[in-house]
Amino acid sequence: MRQPFRPSTLLWGLLVALGGWGLDLRLRAPGHRALPWISAAFLGLLALRVLALIRNWRQGRIPGTRVLLPILILVEGLGLILTRASGLALELRLGTVLPLEVLLLVLAVGAWRQARNLPGEWPEDRIAAAFEAFVPPKAARLMALELVMLGSALRYLGGGFRDTAPEGFSHHRESGLHAFLPALPLLIPGDFLLMKVLFSGLAPWLRWVLHGSTVYAVLWLFGFYAALKARPHQIHEGQVRLHQGLVKSVAFPAPWVLSAAPLPEFDDDWARHAHMKGVQRLVARGAPVLELKLSEPVRVLGLLGPGCPTDRLAVSVDDPAAFLTALGQPCA
Repeated sequence: MRQPFRPSTLLWGLLVALGGWGLDLRLRAPGHRALPWISAAFLGLLALRVLALIRNWRQGRIPGTRVLLPILILVEGLGLILTRASGLALELRLGTVLPLEVLLLVLAVGAWRQARNLPGEWPEDRIAAAFEAFVPPKAARLMALELVMLGSALRYLGGGFRDTAPEGFSHHRESGLHAFLPALPLLIPGDFLLMKVLFSGLAPWLRWVLHGSTVYAVLWLFGFYAALKARPHQIHEGQVRLHQGLVKSVAFPAPWVLSAAPLPEFDDDWARHAHMKGVQRLVARGAPVLELKLSEPVRVLGLLGPGCPTDRLAVSVDDPAAFLTALGQPCA
């Protein structure tokens, strides 16, 4: 069922568009005369959003802590304008911004400590539940997933690769990432050399931002592989639990599986695209892939929450024969 349009969606869209436009102009033409007007429009829309959040808080729809972060951004933006106008930034920071930052930090640390006691099977579920006190649920889930992904990467690089994988049906050993993983750290010095040779004219801060994005991408891939290894598919007590690392997961009763078989051969990419339309993929590229057809639709939990209902799933698995046998399906 299609969800009704909400005015807050338009407001967030305008905020993102104005922020992107302003950042682009600031990088390309720092003195552009449109920048003050864009900043004023951005802060005006943000003020409207803060008022809407305060109304929702007073009506009991959201916790009061949800208002803190937007107010902090708004006051910081006003501080930048007042700095140019009258040099009042220090007074504004000491009087308003600094107390807000301290309060937000104290509350965030408290929420982080309480996260381990919250209900939820996975750490990202508990962390997201704690972060929902400060940001909307989808943003909280995305932040939690990124933290757990980076934590998985650091654990893996610290020796976690020696950990024994849990029982289940793995799909990390045959993936292309498994073979590519030893070469990933070489991307970092290569990135530094390439930036120095090709983009020596860039501002130093922008080069460091690009270097940081490369390091982050490498860590993300290590974290994704570690999560693939730590969360194999499982069939236990009549329940099927499928995972694509931290990125996707779904659970349903085993009797719902009508058929399971390898993907057919396709003559071209167009035929493959037509066949895979509407299929949710829980796939590690390079590993053998099976297509599951279900008697009831399911919603795959993704980065931002449950997706659209589907009765067809594409699932990668290192040992397709064992997986099919566990499902009670004939081997191809």
